[in-house]
Amino acid sequence: MSTDLDALTDAALDVLRRHGPLTDDDLAAHLADEGFGDADELGYAVVDLDHPYLDLLPDGRNVAVDTLLEGRVFTHRLSAAEIAADATGADELGLPTRALWGNPDEDRVEYVFNDPEDERLVERGIGDGDIPDEDILLLPPGTFAGWSPGDVVAFTVTDGRVQWRRVDGDLAAGPDLAAGIGADTEFPVLLEDVLLSLVATDPAAFAEPAVPLNEWIDAAGFDRHQDDIAPRGFDFAEYLREQRLAVYAEELDLDREAVPDVLMFVGLVESIEDGDELDPQFVEHGAGLYRHLADPYVAAVALGQVIEHELAPASLSQAAEVLLSFGSRELAAPAHWFAGRAAEYDGRMRDAERHYEQSAGADVEFVPSLIDLAHFASDRGDAVRGLTLLDRIEGGDEEPLYELLQFFRPVDRPVDRPDLGRNDRCWCGSGRKYKVCHLGKADHPLTERAAWLYQKAAMHTDLPRWSVVQFALAENRVADLDEFDEEYAEALNEALADPLITDLVLFECGAFAEFVEQRGYLLPEDELDLARQWLEAKRSLYEVERVQPGVSVTARDLVTGETVEISDRVASRQVGAGELLLTRLVSVGDAWRIVGEIQRIAEEQRAAMLEVLDDPDLDPAALVDPFSDEAD
Repeated sequence: MSTDLDALTDAALDVLRRHGPLTDDDLAAHLADEGFGDADELGYAVVDLDHPYLDLLPDGRNVAVDTLLEGRVFTHRLSAAEIAADATGADELGLPTRALWGNPDEDRVEYVFNDPEDERLVERGIGDGDIPDEDILLLPPGTFAGWSPGDVVAFTVTDGRVQWRRVDGDLAAGPDLAAGIGADTEFPVLLEDVLLSLVATDPAAFAEPAVPLNEWIDAAGFDRHQDDIAPRGFDFAEYLREQRLAVYAEELDLDREAVPDVLMFVGLVESIEDGDELDPQFVEHGAGLYRHLADPYVAAVALGQVIEHELAPASLSQAAEVLLSFGSRELAAPAHWFAGRAAEYDGRMRDAERHYEQSAGADVEFVPSLIDLAHFASDRGDAVRGLTLLDRIEGGDEEPLYELLQFFRPVDRPVDRPDLGRNDRCWCGSGRKYKVCHLGKADHPLTERAAWLYQKAAMHTDLPRWSVVQFALAENRVADLDEFDEEYAEALNEALADPLITDLVLFECGAFAEFVEQRGYLLPEDELDLARQWLEAKRSLYEVERVQPGVSVTARDLVTGETVEISDRVASRQVGAGELLLTRLVSVGDAWRIVGEIQRIAEEQRAAMLEVLDDPDLDPAALVDPFSDEAD
């Protein structure tokens, strides 16, 4: 449907003003009769119409609010501060002031948020707390000259404009509030819904000055909290607390019962971060305050919130010590895991592994620690231990690390020695027993394990500080898109999953150097030597000269002029002579290999890319920009 949305909105308002409240289907039918298209299609369109005067009644019917309000009267009892400032609080006047939303009349009255720093309020002498309402109406200077505290001002809407006057004499009691709410209503209810329902069904409702809304609500036996009302004595504080917890539960994908424990733990970390003295609320009920953190999923959500709040590892570590101080075995597993993550984020890998071991010792099924220990085993090249740890987890074979470790699972014995026992001499000729020599340790050659080394380093970029860098590079990739467009989120996710972005974070941004510094002690010696060689390798632009499919690629380095033969079975099946490739080469054994990603560069980008690579202060973002869909 190509109908202009503004024109459709105006037509919908006109229909509602003439016919009164209508369902979506009835409104769509009227619009179809007036030539705006098919009624079924219009039924979907009217749901999205937006205008200050368009609203829904509690029964779901659409209504033109300005028509409902025409001639209705709402009152407010003035305070001394309001009279002095020629202003009124707007809490009791929400409906009539709706006219100001759709038809601003700021030469006569301004609708202002109650901010004590707002210059307009300062000019009127309205200080913090002088008028307790959330919003304030500023009326022309002198409006309340000669008025006294307790006087009642009546507001009404006439021909779409807000009018006001003083009311002398007795005020009407107002319509029956309980009848307007209904006997089967669940509380609390939105006051504006009640008022709209009353004016839509009762022509006499608020047709003459009645007691101000707050007095009317009180007289009817109800309490008000901001925009909601409920029977006298209703516990708004508990209700709002439950509402907030329900919202958190949905946002964090948690059971409602677990939310307070997560919030309490995050609050504990924040308090430590702020340098506050430990508040009794964080310890007075002991381990019971945090018992749901024993659930690995809940603990992971809590850690995610700590990361999202950008709280320091030291604060997380101290919060973990608080949990351990309770002496609860249930909390020992998550507490040690938190401490391990804090140590890992801080670069203290030995401490991290120690805490993960203690966590798994306290609870042999605590999944996060088992996964982290599997990563340590992987770094050591111990695929068997890594797989054993992941096999202890239900669904552990679905972890990304599992497939990698399966590929590098060692061959325990030669196929021609199926009879070899654990206590027999090892087949390799070392003279040692098989169980202490090659059982579970038969190495893949370094040429194969180079890919494993790369994946070990890539996993290091999952640390929060590198995730931030990765996100910034991904944002650079989609900088030309509107962030409010649906295409933006999809493009951003694709950029985050792009191996090039990870490769840039590793090498140009420094994550690989940090990986070698912090986790290098875990690597097999030959892998550590190889990793140090990779640190010296520079990304360059290569022109493919010839290809032996399935064997090698011969290419010339356009920066150094050197010609190299690259032993890469995969790349040799994917590239062709004459192509320009941006990549990084390293020697593995006696052969040149590609480490990281290959990116094709268009011929017209050759000069610009060589200029970028020649910059000693190369900006990784400059290597992201050229790779549009066209360049790829």
